[in-house]
Amino acid sequence: AAVPDDIHILYSGKSVEINNTDAEGRLVLGDGVAYARKDLNADIVLDMCTLTGAQGITTGQHHAGLLSNNAQWESCAVSAGLSSGDMVFPMVFAPELHFSEFKSSVADMKNSVANRSNAQSSCAGLFIGSHLFDDWSKPSPIVWLHVDMAYPVHIGERATGWGPALLLTLFGRYSTSSLLSDIAPVLPADQASKRAKHDEMC
Repeated sequence: AAVPDDIHILYSGKSVEINNTDAEGRLVLGDGVAYARKDLNADIVLDMCTLTGAQGITTGQHHAGLLSNNAQWESCAVSAGLSSGDMVFPMVFAPELHFSEFKSSVADMKNSVANRSNAQSSCAGLFIGSHLFDDWSKPSPIVWLHVDMAYPVHIGERATGWGPALLLTLFGRYSTSSLLSDIAPVLPADQASKRAKHDEMC
């Protein structure tokens, strides 16, 4: 259990001052993306969660919030959402402006923002991403997509089953299913492969 003023060392090696015990899920997610990088050597990491109540204010009831460090993959995710019906809409990705919300005098970061009016859902996603990347100012070969689906997962008291269709469509080209392959967006990796083949032919 976490209590205010605790300092936790996460799997990334970074220290986190607990200033909000209700923002506990992001601690687990931070460890999850760090595990994907350090143990699985993943080059694409997608985390999906019901992270913030502010997501509904940011992107509404029908679109999950999407945060990514890669504009091409962000576009692919939006396209996959439109094809599948599990829609996403990009949130502001500006760690150079927003990550200071987590500033702590005793740890690498706090676990919750100082100003809840400053792109709260984007900031919450950045907390998770900070355990995947060592330095926001440097380009990374790792593609990261964060999906905050707090509102699309329910209508009133009923669950919608939102999420699996988005993932199956986005990564459909890696499937043996011809249906999923046909509706999947053209991924940046596919484009790079096509360019390489074209260059070889030329």
